[in-house]
Amino acid sequence: MQDQLYTVIDVETTGKGILGNRITEICIVLLRGNKILDKFTSLVNPEQNIPPFITGLTGIDNDMVRKAPKFHEIAERIIEMTTGAIFVAHNVNFDYNVLKGEFRGLGYTFNRKKLCTVRLSRKLIPGLFSYSLGRLCSSLNIPLLDRHRAEGDTDATVILFQRILKLDPEFTVINSFLNARSKEATLPPHLDVNIINTLPEETGIYLFKDQKGKVIYAGKAKNIKQRVISHFYDKKNKEYALGQDTHAIDYEVTGNELIALLLEAEKIQKYYPKFNRAKKNQWRRIELYNILIEKESYS
Repeated sequence: MQDQLYTVIDVETTGKGILGNRITEICIVLLRGNKILDKFTSLVNPEQNIPPFITGLTGIDNDMVRKAPKFHEIAERIIEMTTGAIFVAHNVNFDYNVLKGEFRGLGYTFNRKKLCTVRLSRKLIPGLFSYSLGRLCSSLNIPLLDRHRAEGDTDATVILFQRILKLDPEFTVINSFLNARSKEATLPPHLDVNIINTLPEETGIYLFKDQKGKVIYAGKAKNIKQRVISHFYDKKNKEYALGQDTHAIDYEVTGNELIALLLEAEKIQKYYPKFNRAKKNQWRRIELYNILIEKESYS
């Protein structure tokens, strides 16, 4: 693993979740072990409008990218740098899936092994309040210049990843994350794999919670574990956003679907989760009925 190639990557985008999201800037740093071999940075013409709130966040506006290369013009360079290398990023599923989508648009299948520096940091540097790139860099005294620009974020992630490599000299954690059977590469960045492993394969309800413990989604399932995992393989923008906000999962086994349905409705009414918009409206329209049984007495 000392000679393993890694590409540390960050992309800035037009900000539409994953589906329909286009790249506005990319930075790739190629490493062999801890040593930097190459670097590529470029603005990218996304061929669509950049929303004002994205410009406010990144500083990248339509004028800056107007004469920048389009994605297909830099695609060969990206393939050249990432071939044979492990794809590394902070919150890797975002950068990886956006790039994968860009290549899909060109008719090319982009597949790479991947590592997430959020999940690796949570494992190897436990106990921190936040694992966002900004908070991590502050906690670990890593310089972070030009936040929310591809090169600035990539440079900081490179230093973070180099420290991670030193904390895992035998590559025990990294190899476990790269294991094809591991869920580490597909789970959201803030969710402990042990939470998933302990979910029951029974009928009931489950509650997704954010960092503060607030319920953000309530669902029901015949198989709780299977249904929860399915959320994280769904590439819809809503499911992606749900995964990004999820830090913990609670559940309750009900034994049958009817009780699960009723309990799900109760939780939605109680917590009003932000990712249950459709179901909140559905339950609001349902009228409540009672069944009364009268017993006649004969004297």
